[in-house]
Amino acid sequence: MKALDLIFKELKKNKYSGYYVSISNENLYEFTDDSENLVKSITGFTGDTGSLLILKDKAVLYVDGRFTIQAKKEISDKRIKVTTISRSKDKLEDICKKIGRYGKLAINPKIESILQVQKLNELLVKNKGTIVAKEFKSPFKVDKKDDGESNLFLLSSKYVSETAKKKIDRLIDEIKKEGFDYYITSSLEEIAYLTNLRLIKKNLDQSKILFNAFVIVGERKVVLYTDAGRDKKIISYLKKYNISVKAYDEFYEDLPNYKNKNYCLDEKLNNYYIYKKLSVKDRRHFIISPLYKLMSIKGVNEIRGLREYNIIDGIAITKAIYHIKDLVKSKNNLSEYEIKNIVDNYRKSIGKNSYLAPSFDTIVAYKENSAICHYMPDKTKSKIVKSSSLLLIDSGGNYIGGTTDITRTISLYKNKVPNEIKKHYTLVLNSLMKLAFQKFPYGLTGTELDIIARQNLYNEYLDFDHGTGHGIGYISNVHEGPNRIGPGFIKEASLNVIEAGQVTSDEPGLYFENKYGIRLENDLLVLPDKENEYADFLRFETLTLCPFDRDLIDEKLLDKSIIKYLNEYNALVYRELSKKMSDEEKKKLKKDTAPFKN
Repeated sequence: MKALDLIFKELKKNKYSGYYVSISNENLYEFTDDSENLVKSITGFTGDTGSLLILKDKAVLYVDGRFTIQAKKEISDKRIKVTTISRSKDKLEDICKKIGRYGKLAINPKIESILQVQKLNELLVKNKGTIVAKEFKSPFKVDKKDDGESNLFLLSSKYVSETAKKKIDRLIDEIKKEGFDYYITSSLEEIAYLTNLRLIKKNLDQSKILFNAFVIVGERKVVLYTDAGRDKKIISYLKKYNISVKAYDEFYEDLPNYKNKNYCLDEKLNNYYIYKKLSVKDRRHFIISPLYKLMSIKGVNEIRGLREYNIIDGIAITKAIYHIKDLVKSKNNLSEYEIKNIVDNYRKSIGKNSYLAPSFDTIVAYKENSAICHYMPDKTKSKIVKSSSLLLIDSGGNYIGGTTDITRTISLYKNKVPNEIKKHYTLVLNSLMKLAFQKFPYGLTGTELDIIARQNLYNEYLDFDHGTGHGIGYISNVHEGPNRIGPGFIKEASLNVIEAGQVTSDEPGLYFENKYGIRLENDLLVLPDKENEYADFLRFETLTLCPFDRDLIDEKLLDKSIIKYLNEYNALVYRELSKKMSDEEKKKLKKDTAPFKN
């Protein structure tokens, strides 16, 4: 029996109007393991963001614009409708409308945030409906614990500006100002930030470097709940900072002990089951995480590491691209999946002992697949790459000194590149560069900056259906807030001011369904620039160093205002990367970074 039929049967048996499930896990971490991903098991959709509403005889998969094409391609069951959430489509309101008056909506309390469940509940109550917190018995294996092939390790003090003690003490000071004694969090990014610990796996193909955990921070004690492996050195380190360790599952058992204590937590970052176990009576316990902005601002040591390892990453990716181009020219039977392995292996080889793991699963998309924003090549079904179209590679690495994220679209055309493709590539390059070299006064949000990247696309009646940039964590989640650059419907972009020390991606694109897609991406560091009577001005420093494909650039369409900056960027790329290139690679790099005429 199909998974969807099992849920239909469960709904009928319990007299529920629907079942809502997100792609998520107990820690609400963005990248959900397949073993925990019920949405994928039911629908076949492989995207990392989305949610599913199952009604009595049909279902709705909600995705954002990045995943619409992918979802429609991957879902064959006609009972599942793909719905794109946009500026004019509110997901929660749509769910309540579909549940109807007096409806009962079942949710899994361990994988939905407190905030989302409360919002859903408010809307349902207006319609005399109710939410039922229930863990459906899943026919799929679920394993939330870190395996024995992984161990915790401590980040090098060379690349970390503050000790765990300083971070924990600052957090305690912040919550005491608000009148609280304990801070509870299930955010893997926050736990990794506070402890300076990460997960090292023997299999470097695994991108997970954050460890499954919960933490309760108090002035007298810090309790870390995790099953991640740890050696004597880590145990000694934790004791030094008064951090006691308990089993992962003991967290829920201990929560009732805090019911009557002065605790606080962020309702966006913690699951609804935590709320139920604490029997939260009023909203005074909810605060905006004191760590959210602090984590995003990199210190001197972190910035040093990012500069150093973006050069190493640039060398690896440039070498990989040149190698891929040569291979495709000489033999036309490489698959997207094989190219993914080439990219990953170059990082391992060039990064050597400093390379930890990919920062996310490498995206390699050829021809029409490049129009699918987050297409992932499958080992058994990936496309054969030939000398006749575009190849999009979106990848990143976690190193001992930082996290990288880079996208390049390259030409594999044996003959002349079509003019339309060169035009679209050059438009995207103009967009990327316009943002990268923009100076701006402190106080602007990501929404206000977003128009800079899209302006020349709008003038051609073109646009892309995703944000222009996301915050990048430090040896952590490659997608990390609060800094975002995007249109107003991306709330984080409109609500959060861009701060010095933050790192953001700069990744405009154009996508033409069933034809091709183009995306280019560099990582930008926000730095103070100039103070005057008007404002404290900020600027971006481009961290990513890798040439753009010269064969795809129409020099006549390059915006004259940014040619100077593009030439400066290319000169920097050649200066930093050529030191580690072979003679043949240097020739190619010299051609790719040659100056454009003003």
